[in-house]
Amino acid sequence: MTSYNALIEKSKSWLTNDVYPLWSTTGIDKSKGGFIENISFDGSPMDVPRRSMVQARQMYSFVTGANLGVCDKPLAHSLVEMGGRYLMANYSASSGAFIHSINLDGSPKSSNPDLYTEAFALFALAQAYIVNPRPEIKERAKALVKYLHRERAVSGGGFTEMDEKGTLSYKSNPHMHMFESAIAWMQIDKDAEWKELGQNIISLCLNKFIDPESGVLGEYFDKDWNHLREKDLFIYEPGHQYEWAWLMSLYEGLTGQDLQSVRHNLFLLAEKHGTSRTRKVVFDEMWSNYTPKTLSSRFWPQCERIKAACRLGTEVAADKKDIYAHAADEAMETLFKFFQTPLRGTWYDMLSDKDEFSGTFAKASSLYHIVNAMEEYINLRPRL
Repeated sequence: MTSYNALIEKSKSWLTNDVYPLWSTTGIDKSKGGFIENISFDGSPMDVPRRSMVQARQMYSFVTGANLGVCDKPLAHSLVEMGGRYLMANYSASSGAFIHSINLDGSPKSSNPDLYTEAFALFALAQAYIVNPRPEIKERAKALVKYLHRERAVSGGGFTEMDEKGTLSYKSNPHMHMFESAIAWMQIDKDAEWKELGQNIISLCLNKFIDPESGVLGEYFDKDWNHLREKDLFIYEPGHQYEWAWLMSLYEGLTGQDLQSVRHNLFLLAEKHGTSRTRKVVFDEMWSNYTPKTLSSRFWPQCERIKAACRLGTEVAADKKDIYAHAADEAMETLFKFFQTPLRGTWYDMLSDKDEFSGTFAKASSLYHIVNAMEEYINLRPRL
């Protein structure tokens, strides 16, 4: 296995020389503004409708790139401000919500205010506030939270998910990203709304999302937050186990709420059941009896394994750090395999169960996962 120091230098070099030069040029719509959705492996931007989530994630990617020193800070911050203006001009709704996506001419593609979109809009506003803390940015973020409490609140805690037909559903994943957004605001602002939002979600997670019998965190629920089951089994995703564990560590650091045993249990269950020891990958989906539902592996669960292993590894005694260090290193080596595309600075999305990559383009939305994982690896792996 490659040394962690070599993987750190490899990460920095790849981000500096390949990723940010591409995504700060080809990845920007210079005529209309905004971040583009995809770059083809032939090097051309793809003219497809744009999700608001992509604007949010790319804003984060450039904030983080500047913090890591792998992207010029004035350039990165100018692109974050550009993304924020584009988001407000094209996706903001009078209700306080944000819409899902627009066509290239700026007309709505989907006006659906799904919860996943709202979570990332709140996240985007935090990135904009980091770069330029204007009061109107915070007020717009608070208007979004008020909308959620007014129109989307569930009596048992949390919020509804909604499709384009207005059909409601109940999912943990958008709540995880809303938790992430609450944390992002808590890190930069002391107002009570953010902590209250975070507390709402972590309480729901502890009381409903995590199954006390299996210990794993489910994905899909009924309106009373009971797990939706097929033949007595429910679905969970190891990548989300890692991601929740990582977020819980951040949240405890901000609030003092003791979540250590919960997050380490999520991590260790994902390590034991959600990874292939021979293929060295994280599975996409599992059943609650710890058997794989799918044997494919997208890139992003590898990122979440890196993040959780690095951060949680700093919390354990010296004689236990090897478990976390090994997980972080193995996942980073696997992640770099996804970058072996025809175009430098891009990535494949999926590794099949036959260990084959396919695809003809890279998604802009992926960079948020990748740069977050590399940030944690660069900053924390030396402490393991």
